[in-house]
Amino acid sequence: MRTLIAYMLKSYSTSQRYFAPVAAIIIFVLFLYTYKPNPVMSSYAATGIILFIGCAWLGISFLNHEQAVQRQVTIVQLRSSVKYSLGGILTLAVLTSVLAMLAVMYPVLTGSFAEPAGIYRIALAFAGHLLLGMLGVSLSLFLQTSWVPKASYATGLLLIILILSVSGLKLADLIPGPLVPLLLPPAALLMDAMMHAEERSLPGLLGTFAHAMAYILLLSAFYLYRSGRMDYGRHL
Repeated sequence: MRTLIAYMLKSYSTSQRYFAPVAAIIIFVLFLYTYKPNPVMSSYAATGIILFIGCAWLGISFLNHEQAVQRQVTIVQLRSSVKYSLGGILTLAVLTSVLAMLAVMYPVLTGSFAEPAGIYRIALAFAGHLLLGMLGVSLSLFLQTSWVPKASYATGLLLIILILSVSGLKLADLIPGPLVPLLLPPAALLMDAMMHAEERSLPGLLGTFAHAMAYILLLSAFYLYRSGRMDYGRHL
């Protein structure tokens, strides 16, 4: 699997499709910390949402970067479309981890906060950023060209899902019941948890993180299941 991840990272970096989403994430994070000082957890909640949106874009960019013929050759060599798809998820997890670390550590290293962040808040922020980034990635899995051939449809669907996800708490107020929190990606819940981390108990925060993790794992598991049943050769 390490060899596959290394190959995918090299292939993606060579395609240079990473530049736009990665540059957008970095620019927005830098812009957020232009003025100092900043509140710790509120700033982290904002950069977490930036990472959520940016990693969804990054996911589509990564999943669409390889030509259909080369993808089919890779799957044949691996003898498993599931292994290929899992390698893609793990590669995106590596990229998301790097971006999450940069977003969390940049304000600490540049003294952008009004007070010391502390190990506890940095750890919570990194976990929140990683989950928000992977949540965006898990949404992009189903919007690649192998699943949604028209890029305009995929982009439109992604924008709608992202907007609904970020406004999830307001939608939950408008539509009572458990339906909205269960179905919508919990980006708003994670953002709210990060913003009010100092007011909430650790078990409550961990519960929100576990909810997001379960959502990511369910989407990823379904994606791997469907990938094993798809004929990627038809996209040649």
